[in-house]
Amino acid sequence: MPLKLLFTLFSLVLFLQNLSAKDYKWNAKMTFLTFLENHNIPLKTYYNMDREDKELIQEIRAGQTYSINKKNGEIVNITIPISDELMLELKNAKKGYTAKYVPIPYAIVEKTISIQIKNSFEKDLKKATKTSYYTKELKEVYSKSIPFKKMKKGDRIIIFYTQKYRNGKVFSSPVIQACLIEINKKPFYGFLLDDDKYYDSLGKKYERTYHSTFIRPLRKFKRISSYFTYKRFHPILKRYRAHLGIDYAARPGRAIVASSSGTISFKGWKGGYGRAIKIKHSNGIETLYAHMRAWAKGMRKGRKVKQGQTIGYVGTSGRSTGPHLHFGLYKNGKAVNPGRYIRKKTATVVKLKGKKYQKLRKLVKKYRPQFKESKSKTILKEKSEECLNCLKK
Repeated sequence: MPLKLLFTLFSLVLFLQNLSAKDYKWNAKMTFLTFLENHNIPLKTYYNMDREDKELIQEIRAGQTYSINKKNGEIVNITIPISDELMLELKNAKKGYTAKYVPIPYAIVEKTISIQIKNSFEKDLKKATKTSYYTKELKEVYSKSIPFKKMKKGDRIIIFYTQKYRNGKVFSSPVIQACLIEINKKPFYGFLLDDDKYYDSLGKKYERTYHSTFIRPLRKFKRISSYFTYKRFHPILKRYRAHLGIDYAARPGRAIVASSSGTISFKGWKGGYGRAIKIKHSNGIETLYAHMRAWAKGMRKGRKVKQGQTIGYVGTSGRSTGPHLHFGLYKNGKAVNPGRYIRKKTATVVKLKGKKYQKLRKLVKKYRPQFKESKSKTILKEKSEECLNCLKK
């Protein structure tokens, strides 16, 4: 072996021996400032961050796994996941620590479920997948516009979905990309577009939600000043940003109402969110109302509230540049887009046109042969050969 190559390998072994990485769990009682103090990281690392980046710190969940990388006993960097797609990186540089948000590398794998009904829609799907997740998601896809209860022996369910993996492990809920429910040989298709809504093969979306499970937390507001986004690259700042909620700009003192009935799980000052209230609902859903001027009379932890009941008033408490309501929605502890849960009372039929319709037709063309192939056999979570976005940058 050449001397130069031997020296390179020897140097690499020494480097790996001196470099160590260890995972930890975020303590529910630990604040970010306490975390910095515990690791001898200057507090200015936090105070030098801008308002939106500081606000994201509030999204670190108790029990969240974070990593500390060390070399020769000294911290090199720390990575703390904030959402499924974004993590905070604290880097030990020559001029001190830096803090920035970076994408989390992950793989997206396409999978398929295809089963034939033997007993009933819910019973057979749950038995095949060992979970009720797909049953609930399919009901959302079709907005209760098809008769699932009428499904009988011989009918078929086909689902094409994507699953995210990190380090070989699943780390988020599956997302249905296309599906088919066949009832008495009549097909009902669903295709996911980039507006997070599902349409049939002709571009129709049936809205039959006569009762709103969740409503807007403000009856009157000026505008939506910030929309929900997991990750967005800011073209001017040249870095990644995220906003895990919807901001409603409104006049100070405007009444804030409960988006859905539930039980108050938190009432108090919540760091950068200022005066806030969290309400626990069914199915593992919790809503957050932040930057309040004041709470409504009688609000306290453990109290039950009804949908539409006033719980507080718009303000600018915490880290806020103006009066607005930050409305967040969490499912099983993870931030999700509240816009997907707010339903209007309507029975209108929406039909796509123009560019959106052309996008839909491309999806139909892509999945048509896959539906045909999957109709003749039973497939359960078959791994696709295609790996999408294997390293997201």
